[in-house]
Amino acid sequence: MPTQKAQAIIRDYEFHNMLIRRFVDGISHEESVLQLPFAHNCLNWILGHIVTNRSHVLETVGAEHVWQDEVRELYHTDTPPIKPGDKAVQIGMLVDYLNESVRLLHEALDDVSDEILEETHTNYRGDKTRYAHLTGFHWHESFHLGQLEILKAYILSRREVQPG
Repeated sequence: MPTQKAQAIIRDYEFHNMLIRRFVDGISHEESVLQLPFAHNCLNWILGHIVTNRSHVLETVGAEHVWQDEVRELYHTDTPPIKPGDKAVQIGMLVDYLNESVRLLHEALDDVSDEILEETHTNYRGDKTRYAHLTGFHWHESFHLGQLEILKAYILSRREVQPG
């Protein structure tokens, strides 16, 4: 059974998944790469960026997954924006990866001790405890949730003005 810390991490990431699915439900891949009328990343890039960070979350707890290179190539910090016609992971696949990340996180934290969560772990964000990395990535995700909500509203507003 997960410790209280591990349960809180799992619960927080599950909650984000529920919100993210709400923001991307009903959005087609073509809509996900629509560009705002000013310089900003599209919904596909933001979702892919969240999935990329989930790959770092999984590494932090030693969970194996096969899609990390695919998403990091396109969606890591400082990668170019995704535009219509660019190479991109289909939005449905990104949602599948997101869902898989929570399942793998839950499995990895099912019997982890608080001592392991307090061990130092090194990644591109430096040396921190595993717990600090997990909560830091979660905070970063929270920032991007608001962007997804606004991007969905933009996409839906474009549907309303399209002829037909």
